[in-house]
Amino acid sequence: MSFAQKLSHLDGTVNISLEDETIDATYTLSNLPVDTQTLSFRLNEYIKVKSIELNGDRIASSKVPQNCNDCLIYTVLVGCEVVITPESTLTIETEGKFKNFDKPKSAKRYKGQLVYSNGVLRATNADKWYPEIVNKSSNVSDYMNPFNYTYAITANCTDCESIYLGKGKPQPSGTTFTNDQVEGDLILLAGNLKYTTGKYANYINVPQDKIPALEATFEKTRGFLQDITQVTSDSKVVYAQVSSPVYGNEASYNTIINTSQQVDVAKIDDAIGEGEAYYYLSGAFKPETQLDRMLLQSLAKYMKLRYLKKYSTNQYNTLNSFIESKTANTENRLASNQNELNALLISPEQFKILENEIGEAEMNTFISNIFQNLKVGKLSMQAFTDSFDQIQLANKSERFAQLEKNLLTQFELRATIPEAREVLTEY
Repeated sequence: MSFAQKLSHLDGTVNISLEDETIDATYTLSNLPVDTQTLSFRLNEYIKVKSIELNGDRIASSKVPQNCNDCLIYTVLVGCEVVITPESTLTIETEGKFKNFDKPKSAKRYKGQLVYSNGVLRATNADKWYPEIVNKSSNVSDYMNPFNYTYAITANCTDCESIYLGKGKPQPSGTTFTNDQVEGDLILLAGNLKYTTGKYANYINVPQDKIPALEATFEKTRGFLQDITQVTSDSKVVYAQVSSPVYGNEASYNTIINTSQQVDVAKIDDAIGEGEAYYYLSGAFKPETQLDRMLLQSLAKYMKLRYLKKYSTNQYNTLNSFIESKTANTENRLASNQNELNALLISPEQFKILENEIGEAEMNTFISNIFQNLKVGKLSMQAFTDSFDQIQLANKSERFAQLEKNLLTQFELRATIPEAREVLTEY
């Protein structure tokens, strides 16, 4: 599954009209991660599927709102003699509508629609603006089995100054946006986009007088991540100020979107969780498998906790109290033999248990050793286990030994993608 997902590719042509408030598209999915008679994908409920073709032939589909917030799950249905394989291609033609939410009354009616406000269309992965394959039909968290594509998407807009898609910088209408690595979600911005290059981050629609404060904050976050991991990364995040009466601040892959009316520097502290931290950490090496990405997600969560402890005491105390309340239950559950998996590969509670056991200084060394091992080409599980072996303790307690055993078991289970009951994390 990890190998197939790594190669899954999305070709597409997207046509946007701000005046008509429409977004129409044709997508072709290839290297599909299935070998079955069915395949499901998620799509925003305000984007309708006009047709679906499998290898050039029209096919039927069903749609349900089950297990999908403000979106629908479409299931492709083929006859008993047809099997969808990794070699198949699936072409999906869609047409969608969005509304201008500049008026307060419109904002109140918002429910899962793509947001067009102050001259900018904003569509994030949470909006499911492009078809996202559902790996399992059950209610499985995106943490459990995330799905991303390599892609080549041509974006057209008859009345946009520029378009931003995925990463990089805004480009004119007609640009094909490409990425040959499986890295993360796809954010789409279209409209009046003013781009500025900074030292630590790049900015979209940020007033010039606000950039120095943002740069200083990004310098602080980058310095913290560099100190604790002992690796450097030249990758830049993109900070987009997209004012909207519809709330929806989001950090996804390499882009931080702030939808408040004012540039909010404090939002960067929140975004260090899986926004900037994940992108910075992935810059230390190129994650290739689902296990790689899940390890980075777990580390990014822990980085956020440590960062707040140093720079935002009130936020840290609130979050840490919640985590500490879950720690005892985590230890008891992990000590059992039940085949249960956390939504994250390693939960924040487990990192806290380890930190309490070995001390903060040794924990810093452990984290930096993980990245040094990753940088020399070791796979995620080997890098993690070797770093565990490098932990220096005069006496390793039974508690430490049990935690090590549990964490290695979690790696092994993830590597084989078992049928196991999901235990969701609230952090």
